[in-house]
Amino acid sequence: MRAVKKSMTLAAMVGLALMGMVTAAPTASADSGNYIQFSNNSGFLVDTCYQWEGPEGIESKNYCHTSKPVGQTWKAYFPAEATGGTATVTFAMGNGGAKEYLYDLDRNSNHCFQTTGLWPNGEVLRTNC
Repeated sequence: MRAVKKSMTLAAMVGLALMGMVTAAPTASADSGNYIQFSNNSGFLVDTCYQWEGPEGIESKNYCHTSKPVGQTWKAYFPAEATGGTATVTFAMGNGGAKEYLYDLDRNSNHCFQTTGLWPNGEVLRTNC
């Protein structure tokens, strides 16, 4: 009888531990699966900022990628509730560098861009994803 109680207690402890792992697991990111991607082929560091369009409160999900070096590629995923977005590209981390604005980015598809150019003139080109 004592062995049965011991094994039941052990089974209960293992079950609780497993439940704790499930509840402690990170939640899946709530994004649409579609993205805006940049590849930096310019001659300087690049900042990209994203302003999402959609229901009230979506602006709390706006953010920036800063100081992306030459040769790096990065993505920003559309939040699930976004209807679209705008991206702002700033060359040379805002230290007198040019800015380019990408408007009307539909969340139902991927958007890929590459930056090119040398100081002080940067350019953003649309590429295939």
